[in-house]
Amino acid sequence: MREEELEVLKKLAEKALKELEEAYSRVPDVDNGKAYLFRGKERVRLMLEILKEVG
Repeated sequence: MREEELEVLKKLAEKALKELEEAYSRVPDVDNGKAYLFRGKERVRLMLEILKEVG
């Protein structure tokens, strides 16, 4: 994968993580959606870590 493509993927992952964190903070604790957001947030965080190691 080219360096430019890795940079784009990193920026997209960072933006997705930021949006998930904002959504997670807004969802009420009683809503099951919070668990889904948390898992999604952790998946994106892991992808971002991997992209940073590769690039």
